[in-house]
Amino acid sequence: MKYFLYLSLFFNLLAIGVGGFAVSRLGGFRHVFIRLQRTTEGLYHHRAQHFERLPERAGSIIFLGDSQTEQAEWHELFPDGPVVLNRGISGDYTEGMLERLPEIIRHKPLKIFLLIGVNDLAFGNSVPEIEQAYRAIVQKIRSESPDTELYLQSLLPVNNEVRHVGVKNERILEVNARIAQIARDFALPYLDIATPLKDADGNLAAKFTEDGLHVNGLGYFVWKKEIEKFVKVQ
Repeated sequence: MKYFLYLSLFFNLLAIGVGGFAVSRLGGFRHVFIRLQRTTEGLYHHRAQHFERLPERAGSIIFLGDSQTEQAEWHELFPDGPVVLNRGISGDYTEGMLERLPEIIRHKPLKIFLLIGVNDLAFGNSVPEIEQAYRAIVQKIRSESPDTELYLQSLLPVNNEVRHVGVKNERILEVNARIAQIARDFALPYLDIATPLKDADGNLAAKFTEDGLHVNGLGYFVWKKEIEKFVKVQ
């Protein structure tokens, strides 16, 4: 009996070791997670490919981001004026967004509301890495669609007491400081959508979230209130 127990333990340890080696060869758990999020069969590419096959909508207003952007019905929040396109994709991060910018720029949008970076923190990217990729996104939009009004939105806070999301608000504040600096460097508006969603401790207020990361319906209406004067076309 002990022989089979030891044999089973040996093969389990061997499997763990082989698995760990494979993950290491693929770049670590962070990069494996990113690859799983962005396989051809995955939801990320389903949505990205869907966008690529939709017709161009010149002069539209685009909300560009990750799941926090994707989960809002922006065209219903802003039903008047130009066509509103939701270009949020769950799991997106700065490098991923940089890759799919051609689909965004082809529309020559009137306005872009950008929100990206929290997934970079979840994947373990450093603040300087995030800033570098973020600057590349801004530079590409400014150079290839110079008439587009680009609005940089702050990252939203999280609430690790509602549910542990693996990202600290201190790090989010660091990224927001870099985004605000990028906005100054490019003479762009920086929209602080985070502050009205915070509680007294600086967390995403529990009344605005069900999972500690994404805002709920009430939260989206607070978000809307903060940006509607910029969305409105004079």
